[in-house]
Amino acid sequence: MMDQWAARRPDLDPRPMALFGRLTRADTLANGAIAATLRAHGLNRGEFDVLATLYRGGEEMSAGALAGALLLSPAATTNRLDRLQAAGLLARLPDPEDGRGVRVRLTDAGRDLLKRSVEDHVRGLESLLALLSPDEREQLSALLARLLHSMAALRD
Repeated sequence: MMDQWAARRPDLDPRPMALFGRLTRADTLANGAIAATLRAHGLNRGEFDVLATLYRGGEEMSAGALAGALLLSPAATTNRLDRLQAAGLLARLPDPEDGRGVRVRLTDAGRDLLKRSVEDHVRGLESLLALLSPDEREQLSALLARLLHSMAALRD
């Protein structure tokens, strides 16, 4: 691709396209691997995110706080909660501090499934990073954080 662009448009530097092409390809491959790991546990990524957010947050939180933590609209959050509640993985309870509000709590089944799936998830992520040394992983993470910060600043 680089040679082709150099031949057709020597006035342009194709390296940004190559870099973002690699990022896109890495994202596609990672998402496929993550989806396969979670599918083995009967979850999709969105459902896993709900369970993981609840678990990290102490296993219970308001529906509004959960939506905020997931960066989802209330409607999208409700859709995920409906599926997970129907599967017996979480429960909705009245919020004692807000009569109109709802609290969401992991059930024992939800906690157990999250613990099993997160172990496989982390192992899967480790395998994707296997060729990078610990220092390279830290460097890549720092560079990506910097890139994301600069991209967010451009958006704002």
